[in-house]
This record gives sequence, C-alpha cells and structure tokens, in this order.
Amino acid sequence: MKGIIFVLHGRKNKISTANLSVINKIASKLEEPYEIGLLEGEHQTLEDAVKALLNKQVEEIIFLPILLFPATHAKEELPERAEGMLQNKIPYQVLNTLGTTQAIKEYVIDQIEQHSAAEQDVLLIAHGTPHYEEPYLQLKQLANEVADATGKQVYPAHYHGEHLYQEILAKHPEPLIIQPLFLTSGYLAKKIKNEICEKRGAIDELLPTLQNQPALEEAIIERLKDVHSY
Repeated sequence: MKGIIFVLHGRKNKISTANLSVINKIASKLEEPYEIGLLEGEHQTLEDAVKALLNKQVEEIIFLPILLFPATHAKEELPERAEGMLQNKIPYQVLNTLGTTQAIKEYVIDQIEQHSAAEQDVLLIAHGTPHYEEPYLQLKQLANEVADATGKQVYPAHYHGEHLYQEILAKHPEPLIIQPLFLTSGYLAKKIKNEICEKRGAIDELLPTLQNQPALEEAIIERLKDVHSY
C-alpha cells in the first residue's frame, strides 16, 4: 500500500490555510492514506507526516511537492529530509513540481486571453532562485508555449536571483499584462503588486495568482496521475 504526502512550503509561525482545502478535497477521493507535511514551521511538519504514514504500515511513500518550480526546497531539502527519515525503511519517490503541468500552462493561456488587450505584451513573474537555472528554464519554456498559443510576446522573469522582473519593466514603459506565478496571494505577491503600482501606476493588467483557482487542483491531480489512477 502506498501513502501520499502533499508537501507544502508552510510558514514559520503558523499554518497557512490558503491551499489546504484544495488538497483535502483531492485527498478525500483517495483510497490510500495521505498526510500533509509542511517544510517550514513547527506544526504539521514533514516529519510528522512521515511518522504518521509509517504507523499506518505503508509500503511506499509518494511525496507530491505543492510547489511550482524545482528550487532548493524541491531539489535539496525535501529529498534530504525524506532520506534522513526513511533511511531505506521503505521506498519513496518525489514527484515533479507543478509548473510544467498542462493545467498550469492552460491556466496562463486562458487568463491572458480573457483579460488582455490585443497589443499588450505579457510578463510572467515567478519566485526564482540564485542557486539553480532549472526554474528559469522551465519558466522560459512556459513563456514560449504561452506565446505560441496566444500570439503575444511573453517575457519570463523572477522576483529573486537572476532574470529579475524589474529589468523587464524598465525596458517596457508601455502597459503590460502581468501574471504572477505564485500559489497564494500572500505577502510576496502583494509586495510585487504594490511595487509595480507604486512605480508604474495602474497602467498594467495584473492578473490573479493561483490561489483558489481550479487550475491548482487540476495540476495536483495531473501529478497524482503519474503514480496513481486518480
């Protein structure tokens, strides 16, 4: 019997509830046991989730990271902590992050087609990292696919590390369609929005994050189907 751990970023001081309802909705249809494990904070930790599944005598654990792109959390922290806890007790696997799913691509395309003016270019903003190039390569591929589907110029950019979104904005004083690629509408998404509005006024079309969007549920199910007949 497999057990599934939905891995969220979490928060240091309290549990973030933004996406828990989506996960619980998906998990309610599973026959296998599941847990939710948070990478940050002292509540509902990844370690708690692993212990709970081991107590249920699962024979394999599937870690499904509820993250968009494979930076330090997905490439280092999650596999290192999983290995440290399991130590060959049972097999496990870590699934890919969500940013390359068909569901996310279709969401971005749909948002742009619904909200954009014909002449506007598009800016995609993801978190970014100074440590890995893979997140930017995936974001760039997504931008290319969205450009092909919409016929628009689509610029990939990050909040952190290289390829910063401020560099794109500086080169494009004209109105843009801006799609923030974040799983919640929390602190970081608000900070980016406020900074853009302070510097550029209300000229840009700022689209919503993935919080409370059906596409997030669809992306998680798509990943589950890699290992499960959901």
